Amino acid sequence: MKKLLYLICFSSLFGCTTDRDIAIAEQKLDPASELIYFWNFNSISGTVTEVLPDYQATKALAKISYPGSGAGYMDVFSPGYDVNLRKSEEAGSGLRARNPSNTRSLILELPTTGFKKVVLSYATAKTSSGAASQIFSYTVNGSDYITDGLTVRSFNPVDDPSSSLLQLDFSSIPAVNNNANFKVKINFEGPTASGASGNNRFDNVAVDAVPF
Repeated sequence: MKKLLYLICFSSLFGCTTDRDIAIAEQKLDPASELIYFWNFNSISGTVTEVLPDYQATKALAKISYPGSGAGYMDVFSPGYDVNLRKSEEAGSGLRARNPSNTRSLILELPTTGFKKVVLSYATAKTSSGAASQIFSYTVNGSDYITDGLTVRSFNPVDDPSSSLLQLDFSSIPAVNNNANFKVKINFEGPTASGASGNNRFDNVAVDAVPF
């Protein structure tokens, strides 16, 4: 089993310092929360331009894409991580955002229509030459990205084969609730982000929320 490093952040309970390691093994979610989107990436192969959820509880169009310029692209790595597994899934494959990543952004389109207290979580790591930092922002109108209310605005992933559980808690941001235009953007920074090799890795992307 891969060595696990957990980082969990709760904006509703306390401020969270970037890269703070908390010695507990699972997320803290509202008891009324339910899983509305989940990506395990086990059924995809090769190079991909966008990825639809492996599970979703709504009819909304959720997807992950990697727009921008340059030679960077998304493809699959294996084996994936056993961090943040849901619905009795097994670790299979994961998604990697390849360098150069400083000219691209990983976009998670996550409509929250009918839901509130939204929490995004995923397993992540990088290769030794992958981008050192993931930078977070979100939009509530579909185009203008902001950081208002975010307690975690950046994260430095560990090197594969270790992995970290990152949780971004939007539950205290009312504008995210019941919002068809909600998206999360992950930018990549650091001295290696412009390189011709290396990648950041993502697996078991989950969105939990409370129904209205």
